[in-house]
Amino acid sequence: MTIDPQSETRAAMAGLLDKFTVLALTLGVVSAGLGLMRITSQGWHANVITDLLFFIPMVAVLLLRKRLPMEVVIGVLVALASASALASFLTLGLGTMGFVILTGCCAVVGFVFGMRPGFLFLTGCVAMVSAIGVAIWNGVLTDLQVTDPYLLEPQTWIGQIAGFAAYTAVIIVVGGTLNTRLSNSLMAVTQQADELRESERRYRLLADNMANVLFLQNVDFSVAYVSPSVERMFGYTPEEFCRIDVRTIFTEESAIRARDSYAEALSTAGEGTTDVPPMEFEYVRKDGSTFWGEVSPTFIRAADGEIIGGQGLLRDVTDRRTIEEQREALERELRQSEKLNAIGQLAGGIAHDFNNQLAPIMAHADLLARGLVDEGSVTDHARKIIRPARNAADLTAKLLAFARKGSYEHRTLDLHEVINEVAEILAHGIDRRIAVKRLYEASSVLVEGDRTQLQNVLLNLALNARDAMPDGGEIVFKTRVHHDIEALPGSAAWVEVEVEDTGEGMDASVRERAFEPFFTTKALGKGTGMGLAAAYGTVVSHGGTIEIASRPGGGTTVTVRLPATAAASGVRAESFAENLASSGGRVLVVDDEDCVRSALTDLLETLGFSVIPFDRATAATAYYSEHVSEIDLVVLDLVLPDMNGREALAVLQSTDPSVRVLLVSGYTADEEIRGILESETIEFLEKPFLLADLAESLTRLTGSR
Repeated sequence: MTIDPQSETRAAMAGLLDKFTVLALTLGVVSAGLGLMRITSQGWHANVITDLLFFIPMVAVLLLRKRLPMEVVIGVLVALASASALASFLTLGLGTMGFVILTGCCAVVGFVFGMRPGFLFLTGCVAMVSAIGVAIWNGVLTDLQVTDPYLLEPQTWIGQIAGFAAYTAVIIVVGGTLNTRLSNSLMAVTQQADELRESERRYRLLADNMANVLFLQNVDFSVAYVSPSVERMFGYTPEEFCRIDVRTIFTEESAIRARDSYAEALSTAGEGTTDVPPMEFEYVRKDGSTFWGEVSPTFIRAADGEIIGGQGLLRDVTDRRTIEEQREALERELRQSEKLNAIGQLAGGIAHDFNNQLAPIMAHADLLARGLVDEGSVTDHARKIIRPARNAADLTAKLLAFARKGSYEHRTLDLHEVINEVAEILAHGIDRRIAVKRLYEASSVLVEGDRTQLQNVLLNLALNARDAMPDGGEIVFKTRVHHDIEALPGSAAWVEVEVEDTGEGMDASVRERAFEPFFTTKALGKGTGMGLAAAYGTVVSHGGTIEIASRPGGGTTVTVRLPATAAASGVRAESFAENLASSGGRVLVVDDEDCVRSALTDLLETLGFSVIPFDRATAATAYYSEHVSEIDLVVLDLVLPDMNGREALAVLQSTDPSVRVLLVSGYTADEEIRGILESETIEFLEKPFLLADLAESLTRLTGSR
């Protein structure tokens, strides 16, 4: 059966449209209800009327989607949504979600109908919004529900329209490119799958009609009978074949395997088993050429049960092995296609989780900004902002880890603390029917590693355990310390962490592939198959090992072993702020982001420094060259609009080779800064960070005087 990529795509779109219908109808009914409530309390409003006018035909189209062509349904929905957005511009100006709606409409048009229609639609949207803006500037539209004069200024409209056009164009190009690549990949995979099916069909036809070799063997491995087809397969006549030493028809390696397999099968047969699984060996023909054959032997027993020989069929499977190699090549291409899907799922998940972290940050910050909290609870609200901010930073670290980029800091840490953090997360995020337990046999489990990475390893293992227990169960974290150096060569002692569950377990075939990237037994869309692969990579990079013990219905135990550390080293980060509180000094801060520059200034002034802020590297380096004797150190962002951090650092070092610089960045590749950090007067700190993190870096930096 041939797979039609377009049909597959349309079917997928239809499924998405069905899900969207339920969501749209639900939200629409809620929105309409809220609109009616507003009408009841405040009277009619133009936006409520337009929303209802556009919502009714959209509902009609969605309800009739099964009877209308897909393109018509999407086209009408896009037209209605766009008209609704433009109507919002006419009543609320820029104080609306119109640009967001138009961006979505343009993206849908570009994805469904192609990049060119997408850009034409974008052009039309820009023209319509621009026309509305011109009408407002010229006083044609004056009855706008806008109180902020900033939203009526031409510069604001021009900036918003330009930003909308630029971002939407990028989305259309990216979406169109991905759509084209995915379509091409699907076409290629479909063609290869069709070719593979045809090849397998031809092979089955050949196998069903070929004259396989039927043979009878004595217990001593000699041939008692062979069918005439042996001459066509081996080049020997049946009489010749029965006289030769059977070991000569195998290659050297296959002869050894055949002997051992025969002895093992004969021993097993003595215990009552008659049938032997099919086996493949490489055979040698009379002319010296070789081929692969599959033999399916069965032992023959006498009336008293004694084994007196064996019989079986031998067939040439060289073609099948070739097909299997082709299938493996096809699987590699399919995995590449799965990577694109995994990246898409990852991006959506990160966006969802990131928004979840931003919600409490904005809520508590808003309360503080409005002065709606009493003085005694300010600290509590600040901590509630820091916690999700840290979580958001961890999400970014996960994304960088997926891309195999980013910088990681290995420190001495207590695995019990990491496990406790993971258990706390699980306590609030999994089914309450699943009990999370901790059994610490070790009193101290110190290791060298990156806290976030190891936390992600244990969290991934726990989430896999959760998925294996849909009806509830137990997740148990166990720790112990061993001194068996054979377990982890090169380590005097090692820490063992076991993550046990009482779930469904897995069979041997799944267990053997568990650490393969993109291998998953979960339903489509429920997992990317990267969790255990990433865990394996993290554990190995920490010098450890990871093993799985499991059986169907008997739960799963994953054991992680890491080299143990004798004791913690260094000073706690919180103490650095105290050490620096009265140190003083002048700091040159260079960062183009106003909010980041302001935050850095506040933190440094809290630590007792005097700050000279700049938003451009050129101005900062010029100032430094003129006041080099007055500056104690420089805090420099690596990504700047006028020159990058490396270039700015080079200019600073040309003025003073011993300049002390703290490089900061929200993202950088390890290889980009590895060479720079070899200098004792250079430190790197990754954004975001807290006061203690900054203080620790500055302490190391000022200690290099």
